[in-house]
Amino acid sequence: MEKRLMTLMLLGAAALTACGGGSDVSGPTAPRLLTNIAVPNASSPAFSFDIGYVEGGTYFLADRNNKAVDFVDTKSNALTAQVPGPFAGIGATTDSSGPDGIVGITGTNTIYVGDVGSVKVVDTAARKTINNIAVSTTGSRVDEGCYDPDDHLVMFASPGESPPFVTFISTQTQNVVVKLPFNGSSGLEACTYDAASKSFLINNDGTAANPDGELDVITASSAVAGTPTVSKSFPLGKCGPSGLVLGPNNDVLVGCDPPAGNPLITLILDRTSGAIRATVPFGGVDQVDYDPASNRYFLPARHYVSSGTAAASGFTPTMGVIDGASRQLLFKVPVGTGAHSVAVDSTHGQVYVPFQGGASGFPNGGISVFSTH
Repeated sequence: MEKRLMTLMLLGAAALTACGGGSDVSGPTAPRLLTNIAVPNASSPAFSFDIGYVEGGTYFLADRNNKAVDFVDTKSNALTAQVPGPFAGIGATTDSSGPDGIVGITGTNTIYVGDVGSVKVVDTAARKTINNIAVSTTGSRVDEGCYDPDDHLVMFASPGESPPFVTFISTQTQNVVVKLPFNGSSGLEACTYDAASKSFLINNDGTAANPDGELDVITASSAVAGTPTVSKSFPLGKCGPSGLVLGPNNDVLVGCDPPAGNPLITLILDRTSGAIRATVPFGGVDQVDYDPASNRYFLPARHYVSSGTAAASGFTPTMGVIDGASRQLLFKVPVGTGAHSVAVDSTHGQVYVPFQGGASGFPNGGISVFSTH
């Protein structure tokens, strides 16, 4: 009888463990800081950087202090090269600074890099700039971009122009194909290409209809035909849209940096209908990224404040981690001052977040490397 009772007790314990009742079952794990990579000349003046991108085991960063694109090996986390454009460097304003956006042509050794008035083409294998594509002569930067592999096009935004416009460039000829002005727009931010709908999506800072931002959709076919057109626009409320990334289940995440006095939020939309699927209580971000391996979004917020209400000062730089399935905020992780750029290496489970010096734990300008979970 005792033997039979003991057997039943062991079976019951095993069943509890299998159902999540055992003491060895844990919940989601937070990202942890793995290392900080030093970048030359990143302490004074304060490190000025923009977009990050990962492709084929290398992290690329637009580095204005060194007027270069930084190359980091994602296996060793060593800075291996700094490739000049030549780029503009730190200008009097953000719109007169570069390098800015980075767009990789997947499966090749080529990246396109926005700069003041132009887009540079960098051969990542040869580690040199191989072309300069003129976009404007106004002295304003070419900012963020995205790639359409179906039609061999990259689209770059020029937010400081009047009016702001986007430029479509053929990756086959490396020539400008066509431009699309955004009349009445107060600026343009991140974009992405949606292969399912064969459309470009771009954050618009504001229009008469949606003064605090909208998400615009441009069909790729209209760009190919030489007549790019905004086919539909999704209102974003008091968002101040900045970052943009596709997620699972037809989701698109819009990172918000709203006007002072408004709630800090992140929006997750259905990218076909524009319906808002979730409003996450976290914001103050710029670039955002999604990791399919962990099914998590990563959002470094240089303008995060603990009150949850956007402000003009009193920031506590923080990276939000959002679950792709539940669309819920999982963690808030401290990051360095000015952290607004992010790129994920899914292969090695790492997140790259550059920063300026000054914050506790992040004393000098560089690149933080976090685990994805």
